[in-house]
Amino acid sequence: NVHAGYKYLESDATIDAFADSDFGLGGTNLKGYFVGGNIGLGDNVWATLRWMSANSIAGNPYAVDVLQVDLNAKF
Repeated sequence: NVHAGYKYLESDATIDAFADSDFGLGGTNLKGYFVGGNIGLGDNVWATLRWMSANSIAGNPYAVDVLQVDLNAKF
């Protein structure tokens, strides 16, 4: 299972409280992409990996890269 996408969220496009808090560490005035996926490690155990890269659209230069890794188990 894999996923990828691109986000472009201009300044004040939405209330900051409703923006994705993981992408660019939250807020608006961000553009960038994300890629991720899930891989099964065993019966009822899987890992999830997601990488997000965000840059500011206008104003001062700002760039944030975030890597998220989750290990999940169901029993």
